[in-house]
This record gives sequence, structure tokens and C-alpha cells, in this order.
Amino acid sequence: MPLTKIVCFHSIHFFQKNMKIYYFVLTLFIIACSNPKKTETVEVLNPPSPQTATSSNVQKLLRTIMGTGEGLLRGIQFGDAIADVKKKEKAELFEEVEDHIGYSFDTDNLETVDILYEKDKQNRVSGIELDIYMNTDSSNDSLNNELTKQFTTRYGNPLSNTEIPTWEIKPNGKVSIKVVKNKLDRGLEVRYTQSQKVL
Repeated sequence: MPLTKIVCFHSIHFFQKNMKIYYFVLTLFIIACSNPKKTETVEVLNPPSPQTATSSNVQKLLRTIMGTGEGLLRGIQFGDAIADVKKKEKAELFEEVEDHIGYSFDTDNLETVDILYEKDKQNRVSGIELDIYMNTDSSNDSLNNELTKQFTTRYGNPLSNTEIPTWEIKPNGKVSIKVVKNKLDRGLEVRYTQSQKVL
């Protein structure tokens, strides 16, 4: 048998063999596409409104910032020993200098909260400063509103003769909220100050 007939015979045989595979795959594809599947029902839930989600996030942030509800802030009050603050505070210590110790933490939304516990000569808490850096004006305004409500509930109406909202903490302190908004930052400065004792 000449070589060309052998090559032709093998080519035809190869083609026939591959055609069988091609028809088999095509048949499976047709069956799969024509086989009706049972209909599945998918329930689409409405996402929470942005205002509800924001309000919930801000309330969670407020609880994280304020802590247990004991003391002035995070279980700390005026006159506490700095050694006790170090035991109670769970945020990351970022600085310790002569007049204060500073802690910081980031929220789930990458907002930053810095807490400075000011200390007196007896190494006790004489003031607390919170610097809260927010991502958006709306979240900043919402947190300010929540803090205002909390301080009003806890300490009564704010004092009327102050530039920024300030509440009296009886018997010898004050807390104020200052809103910070500029091109680079937005946030709140919350200051707990102890009144000077009269001798």
C-alpha cells in the first residue's frame, strides 16, 4: 500500500474518532441546556437605611470611646492614680511624659481616638483630653450630637455663658466639646477639666 493511502486512511480514522468525541460532547451540552431546572426563589432584603446604619455605627463608637459608664471616661475619674489608669486602659499607650500619658486606638472605619490623661504633681489624673478624628462631616456631626445628648443626660443642660458647649461636673469639674473642621481634619476635642481647689 502506498504511503499516501496509509496517511489518508489514518487521517480519516483520526477524524472519525474525534468526531465521535465531538458528537458526544455536543450531545451532553444540548441535554444540559435543555434539561429544565427547578426554579429557585431568592429573597432580596432591603439594606438598612444609611441614616440607621450611621446612627448605629456612631452609637457603637460612642460606647467604645466612653467605656463602661463608670467614672468620667473609660472607668477613670479625677484623682485616680496614674498607675490605676495604666491597669484599666486597654488602648495602646503611645506616649508617657511628665504631664500626661497618651493612649490611642483606631475604629473599624479607620477613625482615630487619642486619649490624654493629664497628671498632677502627685501622679494623679487632673484632666482628660479626647481628640477624635472622624472620616466624614456627617459622622462627626452625629457623634457630636450623641455626645451632647449623653452629657446633657448625665450632667444637666450645658452652661449658658461659654463659647463652646460645656457642662458642669459636680462638685469640681467641667467637660466641653469643640468641633474641629478644616481642610485637612474633622473631629471633636472633648476636654474634662478639674476646677482649681480653693484653699
